[in-house]
Amino acid sequence: MTHPSPPLLTIFSLGLAFCLLPLLPARGTDPADANILLANTLGEEGHHTAAAVEFRRLALLSPAPSDQASFSCAAAYEYQRAGDILLAEKMLDQAENEYSGITPEILLFRGKNAMSAGNWTEASFYFQGLTQGATQPVTRLASRSLAVTQLHLKDPAGAKKSLTESPGDETEGLKALEHYSRGSDKSPRIGGLLGMIPGMGYAYSGEYPNAARSLILNGIFIFGMVSTAEEDLWGAFTVISFFEVTWYSGSIYGGVDAANRYNQNRLDTCTSAIYRESQARPDYTQLPLLRLQYKF
Repeated sequence: MTHPSPPLLTIFSLGLAFCLLPLLPARGTDPADANILLANTLGEEGHHTAAAVEFRRLALLSPAPSDQASFSCAAAYEYQRAGDILLAEKMLDQAENEYSGITPEILLFRGKNAMSAGNWTEASFYFQGLTQGATQPVTRLASRSLAVTQLHLKDPAGAKKSLTESPGDETEGLKALEHYSRGSDKSPRIGGLLGMIPGMGYAYSGEYPNAARSLILNGIFIFGMVSTAEEDLWGAFTVISFFEVTWYSGSIYGGVDAANRYNQNRLDTCTSAIYRESQARPDYTQLPLLRLQYKF
């Protein structure tokens, strides 16, 4: 039996080791990286609650208070995206209890939570504290957010001041705000009163197709009521009258709703121009360090 020569055996061994190397577990790899990747993937796929649970698990397993706070903030962000404001606030409370060095990030998240819940005064309080002394991206986002909250609080002058003091270019937002200030809201009360004339409440708020439908439907049923009454068809008159009461009351309440829709659309158009999709989110590639990615 012949044996491979030493040089040939060495070459064969090195080649086998090179082939098997990718199959061996990497030493020194942080197992938390896989959990961060999983949480990030879940969040990107829209499973925000599941992503938040993964970040909460990482917070529990992390020994350093700063890391625990970072993962808790990431969980709060995912709960916020899921629409669970109560759990988002709970995670922010936990982050503050664990570590006190991430105040600006927590204030941004708290302000966003308050906005989502419609607590505009509370949101204004959080953003006001970030418009001075913070880093440029934080101040810029806080200025825009503060302007939006002040707009919801019926304070266009305050919103203009916030945008003017922003460190970024807010030309589009200021133009939208000026256009908003020149206009005026519709009165839901007037819309309801005008709705007593079928279709007029809708027309008051510019919903002319709804106004035409309301006028036509009410006209048809009123004509039916008159016709059946003249021919003493009281059974048919009763049925037609029942439906006409529905259409007529719909004209009144529709006038109220149309005015509210008009006001909300006007406000949403202005706030969209102010925000222009600006946002802040945790940069998961930097965890366990909490770094925010800003978009303007």
